[in-house]
Amino acid sequence: MTRFLPLLALVFIALTGTAQARGSVPVVNYENVQLASNSGKLVSADAAKQAIRAAAASKSWTVALDGDALIATLVVRNKHTVTVSIVLRGDKYSLLFKDAVNMNVMERDGQTLIHPFYNRWVQDLNEAIRIELLKI
Repeated sequence: MTRFLPLLALVFIALTGTAQARGSVPVVNYENVQLASNSGKLVSADAAKQAIRAAAASKSWTVALDGDALIATLVVRNKHTVTVSIVLRGDKYSLLFKDAVNMNVMERDGQTLIHPFYNRWVQDLNEAIRIELLKI
């Protein structure tokens, strides 16, 4: 039995190394998303900001103004924090990764990697924004 321990240790190290490598995924940004209203009307910047604030609040994000961009922050269980920049340009908006705490952020081959929950939370925010815009 003791002669198998080194082999078991190698298998364990290999498996845990693979699990850690798969733990982070590429950051997904939503760029140049159309500001679409249900009525087909052009959405003003003020109406878009109100819709974004309402959507963010519905998903427990807080929003602050930073120059021309909105900065949305989500704090989960007082342990994880993610921040995105929401940029409005004409009839489009973009949700862009800004920062994260306790989310396994790393750079690999010029790409930002993060815990997969980040992408889920930002996708939920984007969907909430789309739904709020359709109310206009």
